[in-house]
Amino acid sequence: MDHAGKDPVGAAIARSAPETLAAKAMQDWPRMAVLAILAGAFIGFGSVISLVAQSGFADGPTPGPVLVLSGLAFSVGLILVMVAGAELFTGNTMMVLPGVTGALAVRRMIAAWCLVWLGNLAGSVAVALLFAGAGGLEGGVGDAARSVAGDKLAKSAMAVFCSGILANVLVCLAVWMSMNANTLPAKILAIVGPITVFVAAGLEHSVANMSLIPMAWLSGMPDDWSAGVLNLALSTAGNIVGGSLLAVALAYGYDALKQDSA
Repeated sequence: MDHAGKDPVGAAIARSAPETLAAKAMQDWPRMAVLAILAGAFIGFGSVISLVAQSGFADGPTPGPVLVLSGLAFSVGLILVMVAGAELFTGNTMMVLPGVTGALAVRRMIAAWCLVWLGNLAGSVAVALLFAGAGGLEGGVGDAARSVAGDKLAKSAMAVFCSGILANVLVCLAVWMSMNANTLPAKILAIVGPITVFVAAGLEHSVANMSLIPMAWLSGMPDDWSAGVLNLALSTAGNIVGGSLLAVALAYGYDALKQDSA
């Protein structure tokens, strides 16, 4: 209870989150796969508009305000995911919460993660291929794609992993806050801030990279499959750590896990 005697909003989210996340993991596999493909496509659309915002700055450092604008534009991707109800791997890393409370079997959680990750990959690559086929990667947008992906693939393994942790802390904060939003404007507002920060800071979001890196390759950057696979593996691992730790920390902060486990 807060000083006014009312239950904090965060406590309400913490109590409802384990049940909500467990229900997501228990969906029928075909439905989960379709929703995962859609989420990958939605994040792909976010990548597209983010690159459009950065087009024209590939020959030098991208100005900070442009990076902020790029992050604001990318938030469209997560807004589509949350409003349409698609399945995004990075948000689903918080399924560790019902795993801790015993509401979800660990085997089912891991299986759901794997299916959603693969579905996100399929949807992301599909958007990249279609956007390239539509001529969208010509000119400044293609330059921006190569610049963004080049920076990502040049990072050290430790940098990608740590960046993945930070990225998904922000993404899951956006998801966590939007879960309790009662109106569409409130849901959108909850998403925009954290997503703008993670994109503007150049952090590593595995699902975003599933479209950004292929778009760079499709725009003429030499294919370096080993670097791409390593980036996805490390960013995925970092995303799991970031999302899992955040969810558990928030739930413990409001005593939800302690009450459920008692």
